[in-house]
Amino acid sequence: MNLAPAVASLLVLAGGGWAAPAHAAPPSTTTVTLTATTSAYGDTVRATAQVDAGGALVDGDIYFVLDGTSYKTNATPSGSQTFVLPTTAAVGDHSVSARFVPRLPNQSPSESAPATWVVTRARTLVQLRVTGRGARIPTAVVVGALGDFGTVPTGAVGVTVRHLGTGRVVRREKALDTTGAATARLGVLRTGRYRVRVTYAGDAQHLAAKRSSTFSVRQR
Repeated sequence: MNLAPAVASLLVLAGGGWAAPAHAAPPSTTTVTLTATTSAYGDTVRATAQVDAGGALVDGDIYFVLDGTSYKTNATPSGSQTFVLPTTAAVGDHSVSARFVPRLPNQSPSESAPATWVVTRARTLVQLRVTGRGARIPTAVVVGALGDFGTVPTGAVGVTVRHLGTGRVVRREKALDTTGAATARLGVLRTGRYRVRVTYAGDAQHLAAKRSSTFSVRQR
């Protein structure tokens, strides 16, 4: 019996060849959580992504997306990964999401809903130190400014020195350098007791701050 015509008919019906039945990959879901939704500038915040591939081991990459910029990480077999958000993120509202890109054909990509991360201005610590303090030795006020989490403030500081006996006031304004330091040179001051006040107006990432102290200029 000649089966060729029947086989040829089956091949035509099958589109010219045998094809394995197609199976759609089961859907996956991705979520993202933050250790803090509000933090000060420079503070450490971690984002954790979790991928659910329907109970299967996860094989692929997780991209953390911050304001449209992607950071690639490898997913663990359990589907989780943690990423430290940039501590230099500017003050304001930010969008954080996670996207799963599988390497296996039997797993589907997915993306989380965005989480909102709010960065606020950091507190500023101002320190001062008075040098010289002699009737014939120039006096200077050395200022240091530092953000709550080790960040460096920018801008200028105002230094006001008042003689507690005469009321005479000396003012200086100095720009902070790249380390957050500045030196206000006051020259030779008359003997007596003084009050010094340092004010920092703040910048886009740091809050305003001030510091006061007293010192004496003595005959030496």
